[in-house]
Amino acid sequence: MKAFSLREYLENPSRKVITRDRRNVRIRCTDRRSNEGQPIVALVETTTRDEENVCTYRKDGMWSPSGRECNLDLFFAPEKHEGWINIYPGPITGVPVYKTEEDAKHCANADAKVIATIKIEWEE
Repeated sequence: MKAFSLREYLENPSRKVITRDRRNVRIRCTDRRSNEGQPIVALVETTTRDEENVCTYRKDGMWSPSGRECNLDLFFAPEKHEGWINIYPGPITGVPVYKTEEDAKHCANADAKVIATIKIEWEE
């Protein structure tokens, strides 16, 4: 999971946000006037996942005004990515990841040492 930042969220407000313990979050407001320095208002799933609670947060996604870690802290949910790589004999280092199988195979055609072209998936 990637640490939450209000600046980054505002650049892409459709990005999924979750709590440290992986509960779903719906951010409703990012400019709340607050003496505690908590401008974010969000609806957070309860642990039973059948209701939501209203929570307020600091700009860095911390629930506690003092900045102590808590299960309610905000994070960006991991995003799944996929790509294609060419496998060569010997150790693999610095292998480029291609967006499509066709792109990977096009580059592999220029190099007869390619053993296979495979799809990979990862989360960030």
